[in-house]
Amino acid sequence: VAKDLVAHFMGRGFQGKAMVVTIDKATAARMYDLVKKHWDVYLEDLKARRTRASQPLQRTGLDDLIAYMTETDMAVVVSQSQNEGPELRPHRQRMVAEKLDEKFKAADDPFRIAFVCGMWMTGFDVPSCSTIYIDKPMKNHTLMQTIARANRVFGDKVNGLIVDYVGVFTDLQR
Repeated sequence: VAKDLVAHFMGRGFQGKAMVVTIDKATAARMYDLVKKHWDVYLEDLKARRTRASQPLQRTGLDDLIAYMTETDMAVVVSQSQNEGPELRPHRQRMVAEKLDEKFKAADDPFRIAFVCGMWMTGFDVPSCSTIYIDKPMKNHTLMQTIARANRVFGDKVNGLIVDYVGVFTDLQR
């Protein structure tokens, strides 16, 4: 899922923000780590392709992708609980130290990927959020509200994109 998510994120049309919806807090942290690992592999591949590129236009396009990936920031954003595991400690420090909600809402801020499990799925309006990656079983109101996070008109964006890794659209069709 993480490898596919990185490739998809980099190949999307409208390059807005994205939310990765996971089943729980620990999974959000693990998914962040896996995406970061595959992000670094994808970035190194782009750099290698840049080195081999013979045409100036190819190099320029790869330079743009490399710059975009290098500046892209991602973070885990989950509510606090009493007995959080050690995997959440570095993420919690960042959630406390920074105003991640404001950074994510700012279209020009490089904080582009948020890993969530409950927070920000309902009632959190980010018009520049164009993609939701769903890796959590959901249905009814929660599913509809989550999908709505990506369906805000913004600039050249006329619709959102939902990537369903667990089959929630079966419930939606019912």
